[in-house]
Amino acid sequence: MSVLSIITLLSNGLTLALALGFLIIVLWHDVRKELNQFFAVFLLLVTVWNVGSLLVLGISIIDIRSVWITVAASVMELGFTGTSIAIYTLTAVLVGVHTRRFRTLAFASLLVVLGYQIFLIVNRTPTLFRLNEDGSFQYRFQPLSAVFYFAFDGLAFYLLWRYRRKMRSSSLFWTLNLFIVGQSLGFLNPALGLSSLSINISSLAALIISFAILRQEIITPLAERITQLEAIYEVSLAITSQISLEKVLEQIASRAAGWLSADAAGIFLTEGPLLKLATVFNLPTSYLHSIVQVGQGVVGTVAAKRSSVYLENYGRDWKGVADLPLSKETFGSVISVPLTYSGDAIGVLMVIAGRQGSLFRREDVRPLELLAAQAAVAIAHSHLFTEQSELTQQVEAARSQLETVLASTENPVIAVDRRFRLIFANPAAYQLLPISKDDTQRPIFKFFSGNTLPSNYKEALHSLRCKGSYTYEVSLQARIYLCHVGRFGQPRADGWVAVLNDVTQLKELDRLKSEMVRMTSHDLKNPLQAAMANLELLEEDLADSASPEVQTSVTAIGKQLTRMSRIIAGILDLERLKTGTLAMVLCRPQQIVAAALDEMQPLAESKHIQLSSVVEENAPWFMGDPGQFERALINLVENAIKFTPQGGRVTVRASAKDGGVLFEVEDNGIGIPENLQPHVFDRFVRGAQRGQQGVEGISGSGLGLSIVKTIVENHRGSVWLKSHEGSGTTFFVFVSAAHPA
Repeated sequence: MSVLSIITLLSNGLTLALALGFLIIVLWHDVRKELNQFFAVFLLLVTVWNVGSLLVLGISIIDIRSVWITVAASVMELGFTGTSIAIYTLTAVLVGVHTRRFRTLAFASLLVVLGYQIFLIVNRTPTLFRLNEDGSFQYRFQPLSAVFYFAFDGLAFYLLWRYRRKMRSSSLFWTLNLFIVGQSLGFLNPALGLSSLSINISSLAALIISFAILRQEIITPLAERITQLEAIYEVSLAITSQISLEKVLEQIASRAAGWLSADAAGIFLTEGPLLKLATVFNLPTSYLHSIVQVGQGVVGTVAAKRSSVYLENYGRDWKGVADLPLSKETFGSVISVPLTYSGDAIGVLMVIAGRQGSLFRREDVRPLELLAAQAAVAIAHSHLFTEQSELTQQVEAARSQLETVLASTENPVIAVDRRFRLIFANPAAYQLLPISKDDTQRPIFKFFSGNTLPSNYKEALHSLRCKGSYTYEVSLQARIYLCHVGRFGQPRADGWVAVLNDVTQLKELDRLKSEMVRMTSHDLKNPLQAAMANLELLEEDLADSASPEVQTSVTAIGKQLTRMSRIIAGILDLERLKTGTLAMVLCRPQQIVAAALDEMQPLAESKHIQLSSVVEENAPWFMGDPGQFERALINLVENAIKFTPQGGRVTVRASAKDGGVLFEVEDNGIGIPENLQPHVFDRFVRGAQRGQQGVEGISGSGLGLSIVKTIVENHRGSVWLKSHEGSGTTFFVFVSAAHPA
């Protein structure tokens, strides 16, 4: 055996062993990856080529005429031709130009080559082989093998140089070229004896290719993790240093493009149903503020689904709407990841490679998602910071306005915390109360006398807890103040605010009003009664002798005096209702309704009006003053009878409703105009407008419904109405049911 043969055997065995070791590592790292699968097929076929050549060499040394040389040569030719197909497929995957049916076509070609070699063996085709005296051998490939070589190796050589920028590793680029050159040596003049040299060069190139892929798929990504972590750290520093959002986004876009050796990058921000391009890196500035609908384009799809999209070739793989002008003509690999914050997509990061640029991998998506998370935090941080600044300005402006208002008001205002320590007091409070600005650490009890604070602490605390406010009178410096106390803070009270209103003049006016009422009851009522008595005597004296005109005048005077007496009685009733106390007892709705109807029955009969009642048996009892409540119900029934034409009906109902008792007084009278309904409970407002048909000759003081409202409110109830002009009116009175102790 020659020295060249020994070197060939040793070098091929060593290179194949190392290459197979690298293959095991790559497949163990990720066996499902397409590149690793095609690399495994390539290395397997290189091994078949080398094993076949070693078998040919070994058998020829033992017996040059052995029939097994044909089989060994077929194995060698199968490995050689298959390797030509495999080097093309591996190159196409590396530069990312394979089609969807690429895998099927590649394996179909391998099956054709295998079938061709089996055909040659079965038909015992002569082997074009000769052993040289120096131990090397000469071999001429079959015509079809040559066709496959020139077709696939030529395509691989074209792809390598056409898309050389897509190759991540320069060593991988050059060793692929070296492998193709090594294969081509086998087609030179067989007399040169270069077949063994072709195998040696190709084996060495296969070893270097294996190491380059190992470094590209495992070693380099591990080293890049450090750079990525440093970049994320720098972005975090930019966020915490409160650099403007525009600067942060520019840094994120440039970092993302730098990681992947990309040609461009852009960040879209969500604005309602739209995505607006806010930041560009190596993209035309005219693209800024471009709009994409959520759900359309790659970025719209990413925002809608909140999941990343990887496109190996944008023009080939994306069938939807283009994201930017000329994107399908100029974009190569594209990765888009969502910027997600609190479960919402607030934007999209898009990293772009040109058609002749780098080829991204699926593994590149994960680091970009980490960077996108930082970008989302930066955007949310900026928005929150802006909102906080605006809110702070608004709060400061409102606080300044409030302090100005409180400082300028003449009403004393004081605020205390839960421990009754002074928080705030306006100048009027400092002048009126015995406190100073230094008294912020001591409870206000130490400064106020007993008559300044509420006399009934339990009632005050209960009202503050249940209603949130409490009002009482207090005397300070010979003045009377109405102190309104309210709590602040929800749900737990953080403190209380007290506003003091000077009601000294109002108290004096109230006293004068009471004096006026007393004067009305004595100085006006008595002369009025005397005038009415004398008028009755006058009517008796003129009963037979007076003319009709005199009788009419006397009757008119009597009506007006009666009306005046009714008005005075109503005013006195209102005054007593507002100042008097209620004799609260358990009241039964059946008795209240029956008493009211008994009193109104004569009036109803005089107008031929049907007066009826419907009281449910389960109508609950309530706490009230029977006399006053009957008066309220009588006023409502009387009002209904007045404004119901002869032959009409008035119905009084009482029923249980919402934890209380509901009274209804319904008539089928003339109704109340809609514009008058909001005012019927005001004083001196008549139940119908002047000129309304059906109210001619109806007199009244305009105090009846006002009295009803006052009585009902004194019973902590409510009163309202429902009316349609021309079809009747219904008044409703609701009071809470009594709860037995």
